[in-house]
Amino acid sequence: ESPFVHVDETRLSIRGVDQYVWVFTNGQHVVFRLTETRETTVVQEVLEGYKGVLVSDFYAGYDAVGCRQEKCWVHLIRDLNEDLWKFPFDEELQTFVLEVKNLIVPMVEAVDRWGPKAKHLRKFKKHVDQFYATQIDSAEYALDATKKYQKRFARYRESLFRFLDEDGIPWNNNTAERAIRHLAVQRKISGTFHPRGAIAYLELLGSHSAVLRGEPIPPAGP
Repeated sequence: ESPFVHVDETRLSIRGVDQYVWVFTNGQHVVFRLTETRETTVVQEVLEGYKGVLVSDFYAGYDAVGCRQEKCWVHLIRDLNEDLWKFPFDEELQTFVLEVKNLIVPMVEAVDRWGPKAKHLRKFKKHVDQFYATQIDSAEYALDATKKYQKRFARYRESLFRFLDEDGIPWNNNTAERAIRHLAVQRKISGTFHPRGAIAYLELLGSHSAVLRGEPIPPAGP
């Protein structure tokens, strides 16, 4: 029974028609699902009754999934870096990103040193409170990019810092990205798939990933 499940999705062209491959993994078992749309109904079906934590990126469709969540900090940092490249001389954004860095880096260093143990991470919650008080709740920004992150931090406060309160919860979604990376690479090589070819390739990936085809993720404890 895993306390967390990673999820990610990627687009796949089958005979020129876009479909989506979803991956669910706890690092030991992997479930692949193929759907015609990016609607997260499949996520709700696979995770029906699941009581653990869903680790995901910021795709808004995941917000409808009815379980506790942890958002991926790697995705957030990647987005921040991309906007820094777009606005390299904007001091407001640079200052905001520096504050985010000063907040998250000590947490990641603590995870690297002690592991994802809440007893070593809860002390950072006071830093989270201070960050929100000075950078999010009452701050006023001029740049739309900075406003975007202000809104994101406000919207996902609880799920950005779940890993501080619960043992074993990852602060990133790298496991799901690794599970689906081979498919993304093959997509670049092949361009488009035949339906049978796509299913066969997913089965091949699954055979190397202890795939549980069509089975729900085992529920976490109460």
